[in-house]
Amino acid sequence: MAISSKLFLSLVLAFMVLIITLEEANGTISGKTRKLIDMANKKGPYLGLVIPNLFEMNPLLQHPSYKPSDLTIDYAGRRFRFGHIDNQPVVLVMTGLAMLNAGITTQLLLALFDVKGVVHYGIAGNANPSLNIGDVAIPQYWAHTALWNWQRYGDGAENELPLEVNGDYTRDIGYLKISEYSVNVTNCNSHNNLLNNIWYQPEEVFPVFGTPEDRQHIFWVPVDPRYYAIAKKLEGLKLEGCLNATTCLSHPPKVTRVHRGTSASIYLDNAAYRSFIYNKFDVSPVEMESAAVALICYQQKVPYIVIRALSDMAGGGTSESNEASTFITLAATNSVEVTVQFIKQLSTKKYQDA
Repeated sequence: MAISSKLFLSLVLAFMVLIITLEEANGTISGKTRKLIDMANKKGPYLGLVIPNLFEMNPLLQHPSYKPSDLTIDYAGRRFRFGHIDNQPVVLVMTGLAMLNAGITTQLLLALFDVKGVVHYGIAGNANPSLNIGDVAIPQYWAHTALWNWQRYGDGAENELPLEVNGDYTRDIGYLKISEYSVNVTNCNSHNNLLNNIWYQPEEVFPVFGTPEDRQHIFWVPVDPRYYAIAKKLEGLKLEGCLNATTCLSHPPKVTRVHRGTSASIYLDNAAYRSFIYNKFDVSPVEMESAAVALICYQQKVPYIVIRALSDMAGGGTSESNEASTFITLAATNSVEVTVQFIKQLSTKKYQDA
């Protein structure tokens, strides 16, 4: 039986759609998507804006300084949005929650597009008692603080860790002794805990210009020094201090450069651990994505900076309402405002020529 030309064309189109769908499902970049990526890269290089969640992205999409283009590219479950802030071409991408999502998304961004630098922004918990809810912290270093060697019960600080002799693990960074946080211990001068000690570990990294499979290690990952110097110009920036006419912060929020921040795929709402990592590591923001962004940018030799607005004191203990949900909108808005002003500083001829 003869097939009409119209039906034949429909079958061909359906087959092509099927092939494209299968290619993208297998991680292959389809011809259409590849053309869009090539077209986008001709308009680069871009500043990549890596954003954890939609509630942190939406204030930027609505900001008067953000001028969207008609181009968006969907790939591997991510949506890449293109536009300008001031005269700076930007590409925006949302990561989703936690370290794995943030690392995958940042790697996709840098592999697919011509990106000259990365700005990661959002909200965070706070571990630094000298800072307040609503403040925006810009750390100089980031670490992933949930890569652990969990020591066998009975072993102590003097005992070698498993595989330490091979260079896989180290005691250089230090440890958390869980028994030191026991309560209601009344009948003995010393006590123990079956959970014993957790030893913090550096990440293995494989820099893009290094020898493949020749591992290096890093714990504190520095942000780009030029970006960090530019961020100092933002320290007098006026930020939003009120959610509405009746709900305001007790302290005017400020922008401040700080020493360190930490990330882990753990939502930290525990005052004892917050105090431990502050005293141990001198950290301010604590959250779930930035160290992954830092590690990818470090390995790919791409400059980056992280801007995090503090939405709560991790674990409680402030005079403010300490539920993250109370000031989440204000914190997200302040992180966007600081990011926009940072990009405007970066866009000046002085820094473009640096």
